[in-house]
Amino acid sequence: MSEFQIDLCETHIIGSHTHEQMVGKQACQAFALHRIGLVGISQAQSPFRFVRQRPATSQVLLCLEGWGMILVENEWRRCTPGTAYLTPPGVLHAYRAVEEVPWTVCWVAYDDSLEQPVIIGEAPRQVQVDPQPLATVIAGLYREYIDQAEQAAMQQWTELIALYAQRIIGPERQERRLQQLWETVNNDISNDWTGEELAARLGISGEQLRRLCQQQLGQSPMKYLALLRMRRAMALLSSDSYSVEQVAWRIGYNNAFAFSTAFKRHVGVSPSTYREQIRRSASR
Repeated sequence: MSEFQIDLCETHIIGSHTHEQMVGKQACQAFALHRIGLVGISQAQSPFRFVRQRPATSQVLLCLEGWGMILVENEWRRCTPGTAYLTPPGVLHAYRAVEEVPWTVCWVAYDDSLEQPVIIGEAPRQVQVDPQPLATVIAGLYREYIDQAEQAAMQQWTELIALYAQRIIGPERQERRLQQLWETVNNDISNDWTGEELAARLGISGEQLRRLCQQQLGQSPMKYLALLRMRRAMALLSSDSYSVEQVAWRIGYNNAFAFSTAFKRHVGVSPSTYREQIRRSASR
C-alpha cells in the first residue's frame, strides 16, 4: 500500500488543540427547512484531520485564516483564506491541518443524501470566494445559540447561512420548468394548490412530478409547498402589519388553528411565540 493510500484511510480526528463552535439541527429547528445538519467554526491545529471515503452528506468547508490541506483531483492542495472546499456525498474527500500552522475554517454540513444531494458532482472541488459573509452569519447563529437561543432569531441567521452557502455552491441544477412552477406558486401562495394542479401545469402526471421533486428538491411537492408557506409566514410574522389569523389566510390556511399547528411542527414554536421572539431580538 502506497503512502498516498495509507494517508487516505477513513479518519475523523479533531485533536485536543482544536477549538470548535457548533450548532446542530437538534438546537435549531429552522435547519430542517434547508436540509442543514450542522454548522460551525473550527480553529484547527494538527492533528486535526478528516478522511471520508464515502460520506453520507454534502459539505461546504471554507478557509478563514491560516492554511491547511485539501484533497482535490487525487492530490493534496493548500487551502488558503477564501478557498471553499465543496464535497458531494458518496465521493472521497479529505482535509487536514499542518503541523504548527493554525487553520481556521467555517463549515456547513448538510442533512441530505446520495439520492438528493445539495452539492452535485463526481468529485470534490475548490472555488475562491469572499469568506466573510458566511463566517459572520455562522458566528452570529452561534452567539444566539449560547445566549438566548430563541428559535425566531436562530431562524433569521439560518436563512442567511443557507443563502450564502448556496451562493458558494453555485446555481442549483434544477430544471427550469420546475423553477418556473415554484415561482408561480410562490407568487400565489394563498391559492389552494393540489398535487394534481401542480402536475397539470407541467403537463406531467402526479407521480412524475413527485419523482422530479424528490430528485431535485429532496421532498414531495406538497411538503415543498408547505415549506414555502412557512417561509412566507415567518416573513409576515416579522412585521406587526398582520394578525396571526391574517397571516394564516395570506398563505393559504382557512383557520388559524391549522396554521399554528403546521407552523409549530416546522419551526418549533407557535406563530405568536415566534413573533414575540422577533420583537425581543429587535429591541436588544
